[in-house]
Amino acid sequence: MKRRLSLMVMSGIEDGTLLEFTTAKGDGEILSDKWTLGIGRRDENDICLHNDTYVSRQHARLHLKNDAWWLEDLNSTNGTFIENPENFFDDQPVKGFIQLQEERLFRVGRTWLRIQKTE
Repeated sequence: MKRRLSLMVMSGIEDGTLLEFTTAKGDGEILSDKWTLGIGRRDENDICLHNDTYVSRQHARLHLKNDAWWLEDLNSTNGTFIENPENFFDDQPVKGFIQLQEERLFRVGRTWLRIQKTE
């Protein structure tokens, strides 16, 4: 089954950039029922954030499992966070895996990202 991810960069130099990923192009890693995309500064990452020096070489992963997105921090130096919708200045750190709803902001290093709704 073909899967797709649209990810909007919401801050920094690449603010407003829409990143598109699909299993049909061979993006990410596909293991039976799970699709995984790596986030980091290294070129080998699917989501490469070269311009953010607060992003680790291998910082975090997005996992699609059972039609839900999960965010995982990879013990990065500066952490991975999700927004607190009630207080934008009180981000919630990601420990282990946390489920992400579409349109929810999350931060890797100093870069804010958002999973776009797909039709």
